[in-house]
Amino acid sequence: MRIGRKLVVSYTLLAVSTFVITSVVLRSSIPNFLIVIIAIGASMLVIGTSYVLSKSFTTPLKRMMVMAERMANDDLEQRLPVREGDEIGELSKSLNELAEKLKARIDELQAEKAKADLIFNNMAEGILLLNQNGEVMLTNPSIERIFRVAAAEVIGNPVLHSIRNYDLDHAIEESAVNKHEVIDEIVLQSPFKQLRIRIMPITNSLGEDQTLVVIRDITRQKQVERLRKDFVANVSHELKTPLTGLKLLSDNLLRSIDTDPASSKVFIMRLDKELSTLINLVRELIDLSKLENPQEAAERIPVDLEDVVVEVCMSFSQLATSSDLKLAWDIASDVPDIAGDQEQIFTMVRNLVDNAIRYTPAGGKIDVRLANIDGLARLAVIDSGIGLAKREIPRIFERFYRVDKARSRETGGTGLGLSLVKHIAENHGAIIDVDTSLGIGSTFYVTFPSSPTGTS
Repeated sequence: MRIGRKLVVSYTLLAVSTFVITSVVLRSSIPNFLIVIIAIGASMLVIGTSYVLSKSFTTPLKRMMVMAERMANDDLEQRLPVREGDEIGELSKSLNELAEKLKARIDELQAEKAKADLIFNNMAEGILLLNQNGEVMLTNPSIERIFRVAAAEVIGNPVLHSIRNYDLDHAIEESAVNKHEVIDEIVLQSPFKQLRIRIMPITNSLGEDQTLVVIRDITRQKQVERLRKDFVANVSHELKTPLTGLKLLSDNLLRSIDTDPASSKVFIMRLDKELSTLINLVRELIDLSKLENPQEAAERIPVDLEDVVVEVCMSFSQLATSSDLKLAWDIASDVPDIAGDQEQIFTMVRNLVDNAIRYTPAGGKIDVRLANIDGLARLAVIDSGIGLAKREIPRIFERFYRVDKARSRETGGTGLGLSLVKHIAENHGAIIDVDTSLGIGSTFYVTFPSSPTGTS
């Protein structure tokens, strides 16, 4: 190139990242020191530009590395700043979206696990999961409740190590050896419980053999079944006895009505007694059915216990006198009213007094007392009758349970009186206590809750 003087051109090619910078130095008559300064300045410019450009790449990459490490440590809250218009920004955006999706999925899985844990930990059935060596891998709180053992004693050990029941152990062994489901019932002696067990051989996702044991406490169910059977048998018997008597009396009455008027009168009186027993039985069965129906809630109105006690005692005065019994009642002046169903309260007091009269021999005494105990109304029915053995106390409120069956039938008892008392007391939130000694007598206490504001 000719421009009037000779030029010396020096080219320097510098590679900076993906860019190429060309440094051009013109040499002519420029002093050497100035050329050096220009070269140094150009180099610094190149180095600075290179640093800036490299930082624009390395800083986002370091942030991505830090975020990846945090994600690996279950920290999914970190987010990267997104730079628009290049590949680094797109990568940052993708990592942020990945973190969002992972967090949402993990939150969903944790919620599902929380639901499963809630169900598992609150199941009425006890659960045991055994590995192929027969050691417990997993259990739930119901196992602790049923067998009264701590989970720490069960986990990692064979079942027999902490649950000393050989029937359960044999059933587990039978299921494991024969590879089939076992369903059975076993009994615990202390405390007494009846259990239904279901043992199933299973295989986990890794192909390992395991055993699942499900244990259900059926003690209450068995008690209900027993009571139901007893109830059916007792009702059948209680109905059969008066109906058979009625049949015999009606036959005798038919035969003697024309030939023996005096005997006919006796038969009619006995017929009337049997009919009264039968009517009382049916009435009390209906009352009991109503009390056991949750829809038949007790009416809540103010009830004057003094009026109830006086009326009941007056109604039994003639019977007590004819039975050579002394019936007395004592009522404190400060007894509070209660809230409840007047008819049910009357039935409860009547049944307690009736029970005392039936089981007190001639010459005995019955006291009915109503007192204020710490601001609560308490009824006490005290008799000098035959009393109860301690072992009989838990059963006296069962339907058709009789301490002295012969005496009860002789006096026309149905066996439902105290059961009605218990249900009425429960419906009113009252507490029943029994103090009794065999051959000395019994005292039944009923303590009523305080009346809610506005009902007294």
